Amino acid sequence: MLNLITNQQMRMADAYTCENLKIPSVDLMEKAAIAFVKAFISYCNPEREVYIIVGKGNNGGDGLAIARLLHQTGFKNIKVYILEKFNSESNDFVINYERLKQTEVPILHCTALNDLPPTFDVAIDAILGSGFNRELDLFFTSIFKHINTNSNFIVSVDVPSGCNVDSFNYNSYNGIRAQLTISFQRPKFFFTLPESQMVTEDFEVVDIGLSQEYIQSITSEYLWVDKEAAKSLLPRRKKFTHKGTYGHVLVCAGSPHMRGASLLCAKAVLKTGAGLITLLTNSDFFPFVNVLAPELMTKNINQFKDINLEKFSSIAIGPGLGTDEKAKELVHYFLRQNTPLVLDADALNVLQLEDFPKNPHESLIITPHVNEFDRLFGQHESWYERLQTAKKSAEKLKIIIVLKNQYTYICTPNGKVFINSTGNPAMAQGGMGDALTGCIAALLARGLNPQEAAILGCFIHGYTGDKLAQHYEVVSPSLLIDNLPKSLLDISKVE
Repeated sequence: MLNLITNQQMRMADAYTCENLKIPSVDLMEKAAIAFVKAFISYCNPEREVYIIVGKGNNGGDGLAIARLLHQTGFKNIKVYILEKFNSESNDFVINYERLKQTEVPILHCTALNDLPPTFDVAIDAILGSGFNRELDLFFTSIFKHINTNSNFIVSVDVPSGCNVDSFNYNSYNGIRAQLTISFQRPKFFFTLPESQMVTEDFEVVDIGLSQEYIQSITSEYLWVDKEAAKSLLPRRKKFTHKGTYGHVLVCAGSPHMRGASLLCAKAVLKTGAGLITLLTNSDFFPFVNVLAPELMTKNINQFKDINLEKFSSIAIGPGLGTDEKAKELVHYFLRQNTPLVLDADALNVLQLEDFPKNPHESLIITPHVNEFDRLFGQHESWYERLQTAKKSAEKLKIIIVLKNQYTYICTPNGKVFINSTGNPAMAQGGMGDALTGCIAALLARGLNPQEAAILGCFIHGYTGDKLAQHYEVVSPSLLIDNLPKSLLDISKVE
């Protein structure tokens, strides 16, 4: 897992790298510029007109180095605008300014808004950087408004100018509104919140050579889950194992009007590798289950109290279950058991906050979307506020809260928040949450602890969707479920 750190901590990592790895700061800036350019050229044709607007600090120095490197790469239509609103220049800015003057790239100086061109094809924002944390004056707000309004494509260097990524109040944001931010070394935690859309529509992270060991030594509440982390959690299949090795999952789901949800969840369990799956549902649905998913066993939902739960490794409950009195009775019954449990959808809709066990054995996972979460835990004005409630509630109740989002947050009883890096808008269809519930329940059955199962289940679910979105504009839950085994194999491969 990768620690997500604050701007101040990132500056400390920068200083540590320069001092302990004996790298001059201007050389580290060159590495950052090289990494930026490598990412940028995949978004932008060299024939386009590129305007690089820079300040006079280190973010501006990055911009000057980027201009020189883009010119060397084959971008010929480049102009650099230096904003003369600064009392001093950083040393690395001066060095890169002298380097850029040795090229044919035009350098223009801007003292007023009229000095900028009326329109921008591609605008690279290297004006203020991450260190700026004060109120914007009229000069900057007018410059930023002009760039925002008159640019076809805005790319920010590390952070959009005017954005303080360690603050989460953007009710009156006047900074750059980028289409893309190419960020250095680590994702900015703020970029995982939906509120960040007013600051940057998308972001990409590039490695600029800071000390990974130092960054990982910093205490952080937020951790980024990438493919390497997922691979470390996925148990490898070994010789002489059998269906019993990979656990038995009980899926309690489906009602006469929502039978498909039960199948989606159960098939996700199957495709994520559980050894045995029993679907607890209405008996009149059994013939359809036998045809549509012959690998599944079935039990009559009206006889749930007769089931010997000791034979099951995990239970998934909720998809399509309904919210009648029978559903309430069933959910409350399973909440009182000791088997690792995943609650989703209607299993959450029939509960109140006071219904959760006071001293659970930390094997309860709930997977709410925003409306389900707010119904249980109260209305929230922002996603940051909502996440803080989820974090505190996971600690208080000793449960795992999987708060579903573009970047899903896995909140754990130990106060950590694991942020899933996978998933995309092509997956925005009903039933996708049912599939996620199945993924997590299967991984519980395969022997992962609740925290590991939630982290890996979210990653695999989103990773499969990301792979499919390269070929499909819409990724249905059924298509995703069928491709889960490919993702498991891909993640498990030794590189």
